[in-house]
Amino acid sequence: MLTSGDIPPVNNRQVTGRPTAHASRRGLLSRSDLRGSIVHASQSLAEISGFSRSELIGQPHNILRHPDVPDTLFHLMWQELEATREFFGVIKNRCRNGDHYWVKTRVAPVMLRGRAIGYTSARYLVPPANARPWEELFTDMRHAESAFNATDPARFTAAGRVLHDFVRRHGFDDLGSLALSFNP
Repeated sequence: MLTSGDIPPVNNRQVTGRPTAHASRRGLLSRSDLRGSIVHASQSLAEISGFSRSELIGQPHNILRHPDVPDTLFHLMWQELEATREFFGVIKNRCRNGDHYWVKTRVAPVMLRGRAIGYTSARYLVPPANARPWEELFTDMRHAESAFNATDPARFTAAGRVLHDFVRRHGFDDLGSLALSFNP
């Protein structure tokens, strides 16, 4: 998750360009507080990410963020979460050593007495070969974002149009429906 201003304790801009060789059919699960700091991480998430569970706990969720993922995707995710709706998408995550892995993800608010108290994330691995269209989409979205200053919200609109066109070309009305239909 994108958190406002939190900087992870590792350089999450360092990447190798290599997909991780680790494969798992288990869900990669985590829970975070309202600021996006990890309060629980499953062993399977720790194993694939290369971090220990104790290294993940207390860290901003963007410790796993791969720099190839457009800001717009996280902007859209936070819009859904702040409206207490689930977010579904396909995301590229970064391992501790700079390798990466693709996941089909669901992020949802944890509700108590009608208000969000945190967030839960469930992810399932996508084989690298199946992620090619998403890689191209992310490149196009980052290109659209780069036409604007990093503080200009118009970059979200421009990259959102690229995402919308991608979703429509695949026969869906919204990212969530496309992501849910995606069978890696």
